[in-house]
Amino acid sequence: MTYNLQRGQLVKSNAGRDKGRYFLVYDWDYEYVYVVDGVLRKVQKPKKKNLCHLSFIKQYSELIQSRFQSGVPITNADIRKALNNFE
Repeated sequence: MTYNLQRGQLVKSNAGRDKGRYFLVYDWDYEYVYVVDGVLRKVQKPKKKNLCHLSFIKQYSELIQSRFQSGVPITNADIRKALNNFE
């Protein structure tokens, strides 16, 4: 199964205690995606989620993507602001 993941991509949790919550992709590896929301899951300790437990939404936070590309540190306030822009 192939996923087109990008940092700052909006995802929705389909399983676990956080079912129904929205997150942004912070990082990923072969099997897991590390997601943050700036409130419960902060940048300092992202949530490790199995790929099959997430719905991938084709919306991206330009703020977060530009910060990753420029190397500027991302804060929890940036994550919260980006998620609020999707609502």
